[in-house]
Amino acid sequence: MTFRVPRLKPGYDLKSLPLRPAEAFLLSRIDGVLTDRDLSLITGMSHGDTVETLRRLRDLGAITLDGDVAGQPPPRGASEAGRRGGAADPERAMSSGGEPVPPLGRDALHQVESPPLYDPAELDEPVELTPERKRRILDLYYRLEDLSYYALLGVSDQADKKQIKSAYYLLAPEFHPDTYFRKQLGSYKQKIEAIFTRITLAHDTLTSKQRRAEYDGYLEQTHKNRAMAALIEQTPRDIATITTAVDASVRAAFADPRDVAASPGRYSSDRAPAEQAAASPPATEQVASAASARAAAPAPPPHEASSADGGGARAAAASAPVAPAPSAKDRRETFARKLTGGLRRAPAGAPSAATAATSVAASPAAPVATTVVVTTPRAPAGFRSPESMRAVESLKARYDAARSEALRNQIARHAEAARVALERNDYAGAANAYRIAASLAPDDVALQKASADAQRLAAATLADGYLKQAQYEAQNGRWFDAALSYAKVCDGRPDDAGAHERVAHATLQTGENTRRAVEFARRAVELVPSSVEYRLTLALAYSAAALAKSANGEFDRAAELAGNDPRLRGLVAQAREQAKRYGKQV
Repeated sequence: MTFRVPRLKPGYDLKSLPLRPAEAFLLSRIDGVLTDRDLSLITGMSHGDTVETLRRLRDLGAITLDGDVAGQPPPRGASEAGRRGGAADPERAMSSGGEPVPPLGRDALHQVESPPLYDPAELDEPVELTPERKRRILDLYYRLEDLSYYALLGVSDQADKKQIKSAYYLLAPEFHPDTYFRKQLGSYKQKIEAIFTRITLAHDTLTSKQRRAEYDGYLEQTHKNRAMAALIEQTPRDIATITTAVDASVRAAFADPRDVAASPGRYSSDRAPAEQAAASPPATEQVASAASARAAAPAPPPHEASSADGGGARAAAASAPVAPAPSAKDRRETFARKLTGGLRRAPAGAPSAATAATSVAASPAAPVATTVVVTTPRAPAGFRSPESMRAVESLKARYDAARSEALRNQIARHAEAARVALERNDYAGAANAYRIAASLAPDDVALQKASADAQRLAAATLADGYLKQAQYEAQNGRWFDAALSYAKVCDGRPDDAGAHERVAHATLQTGENTRRAVEFARRAVELVPSSVEYRLTLALAYSAAALAKSANGEFDRAAELAGNDPRLRGLVAQAREQAKRYGKQV
């Protein structure tokens, strides 16, 4: 099936989005790696609901989706649908089977935007191929293991048999060996043959009803395994995110709300303080201008003095500029002075009270207004009054209590989420939620035990999934993938001898990393020493690793365990012959 990967859009403001709880939860799980199907499995939402929610998040500007054109406006009606709380026709934009899949086989050079996986030096090999053809072959060859059969042929997962055959006959001739008959191909010959073999396998699998059903089940299992593993691995990131969010929420609760936004009506107009400050000169300039104007104006006549004083006072009151509102910094400093009992350092370079008094006394009389500096007694350096100390302690106690309450809420929320996940057999989700809750409550014994139990269930479930994946890969000769999948089974089942033996067997089939094969085969024998099959696998691993003496010893022990059993003795003889093919006479 074809799935799309959502990615967070840089610069979006989460607080400004009208998100529902389910949308916010889904948004928190987007990491640029998980597909829409993976997110569906993680969150427990149906695939259709996940698709619809992702469509709404995209219309809100929070995410982008694979295949979206940068700067492309949303479809007509999308924004209206987003404002109504729904998504208009989600299947039209993100249907797993309705939209065409970029044909990564036939048009790989034009459709694949990721960087090349091959060494550019391979393009310099002198062969009878054009540079364009070389790049095409190399690019497709090194992506074979990452492409599904549908993507390789460039068809939808809903394509019928006729469409699949049509795609195959368009692509196959380009890589058919006869197309390059009598041409010097060098190392490209093997790559072309591998591509053609995989294309043929894709055709044969997808045109067979039974084999296609098995392959679709394999793809589904692969996506489930990937989603479960991603959910379990991201738990540490979730814990750090939640802890940071708790601290931020508590700090916000203790912040002065006026620091966030000014409420209308608190000032002389509806304008914000910054706008008022920009529209009027600073207060010091206003006072100086008023003093200068009074000094320059002629004195009123005696009979007009009283009326002038009264009227002038009223006029001055009406026309006097409104002092700008205190800034957030001013309020913080005022609050700090309250906590420290009025202790405040003088700014650097400011004159002392004695200096200011001397300068005032020494200055000649002038017709302008004189600023009088009024000093207040200052507390000794480092002194804090008992009242300020009690205020600080009280504030800290309130902060700690608020943080503890926020943590308790998070613990309860994730413990409940884990319980619900267990009820629907979502063991990975339960393990993730319990690990978060347990990390926030390290002294809660019951929670720690529940977390450990959930992690064991998740590991066992994931191991079961990887076993199904590995079995399909081994049946189809995909030994590299099978060895990796069997190794992941061992991670969840450290005492499963059969899984360890299968890792060794698959690794031997690849012809590489024989030391790894020896390691896993030896572990299988340690777990079940009486198994003839496991000892034969270990003997073959020793042979491949050029450890003839060890291999001989294992063959002898296997023969002894086989006794007179004709089947087991036949296996021993067959294994000895196979060891000879490794080039070792054992």
